Amino acid sequence: MPRVAAADPQAVKGVSDFIFSAPFLLIGVFVVLLMAVTVALPAHMVNLLRENGLREVWVIAIPAGIGVIQVLGRLLLYFFEHHVDPHLANRLIPCLIPLGLLALLAAPLSADGQVGAVLLFVLLYGLGNGMLTIVKGTAIAQYVNRDHVATLNGALGLPLALARAAAPVLLGLLWTAQAGYTHGLWLLLALSVVGVGALMLAQQLALRSR
Repeated sequence: MPRVAAADPQAVKGVSDFIFSAPFLLIGVFVVLLMAVTVALPAHMVNLLRENGLREVWVIAIPAGIGVIQVLGRLLLYFFEHHVDPHLANRLIPCLIPLGLLALLAAPLSADGQVGAVLLFVLLYGLGNGMLTIVKGTAIAQYVNRDHVATLNGALGLPLALARAAAPVLLGLLWTAQAGYTHGLWLLLALSVVGVGALMLAQQLALRSR
């Protein structure tokens, strides 16, 4: 009698096994926290820029410029896919968000370089946010499971909806007349660092198990 090949353990695992796996939970942390950060900022962008003493022409031009740079970021991601190891790209791209926040936090420290620091924030944040959309959409397929990717992404629907609703409100509540958005920006920076760290750990666990 011919021998029947053993079933692939990954193929027979149920969705619940993946949902409670460390890589999925870590990627969930990454996706939810980076969603919170990237949703909170646009809602307050005009006031953030005014708070940094920028003229109205910059206040109007910079938010419009972010959208253009996001498109550029997606074009750069196409280049990375063909010339850079995808796992390295997945580690580096999300780091642009906390680096952009650091530039924005540094802007008030130098009156001479304030516009330059804000423009650096726009460049880093715009590129990072543009490419991050793709990274968030493919991380589960790359590091958890391809067969159940739709269901697994769907499991993050409620946490993402809550983050999307709460983040702009929280940033507004953290605003004070004395410190402005400083406290909120530091919180967003911390959340983005935790999120990036969670993705890196998920990637490490997934690649180690292969």
